Amino acid sequence: MSAAAPGDIYPRGTRETELCDRASHPDWLYLGGLTAIAAGGLAYGSTSSVRDSSSLAVRMLNPGVVGLTWGTLVGGVWLALPQCNGHWVATSPREGNVRATWPLALSLALLAGATAPIIDGIVVGQDFPPPGVPSNNYYPGWTTLEREMHLVTAGIAGFGGALLPYLLPPRTWSAARELERLRFGADARGGVSVGYLVEF
Repeated sequence: MSAAAPGDIYPRGTRETELCDRASHPDWLYLGGLTAIAAGGLAYGSTSSVRDSSSLAVRMLNPGVVGLTWGTLVGGVWLALPQCNGHWVATSPREGNVRATWPLALSLALLAGATAPIIDGIVVGQDFPPPGVPSNNYYPGWTTLEREMHLVTAGIAGFGGALLPYLLPPRTWSAARELERLRFGADARGGVSVGYLVEF
């Protein structure tokens, strides 16, 4: 068997065609699930019984849930989008697999971590009593430390949540990674080797 020609850009064989077809369409079920999870997290965060609870532990659970669900949405949407095209399938060059996926994953995780405190702040709202309402008739104000911990907790949870979809990936991402592992790669001497690489 010889190395693939430079113009060999199409899926090779039935298995690669099946994988590319599976990865070439958005995973709508996965996207719907992410949206539902995020909506549930935001609804939980806006619940007055949680937001106004007298228990610090319950109140601190709020930014964790909001950040985690928001991060899962931010990190998972890209994975559920099309990852392959039937008219062009990427092949590793002679130097080996030089395409790394971790920079984009890290970028989305940082984006989720930076925006999760903002989303949590919008969901939770202000904790000051409305004008004309005595503070003793309203839920007590948060301390400065608690406000700071809300930001930190939401940010960390958002960062971690953006990486969760890689543990439970959509079918588009799974198929694209399987296709990448099945591709033949030529070594530096021009020979052909069959590679099966496991990536996380």
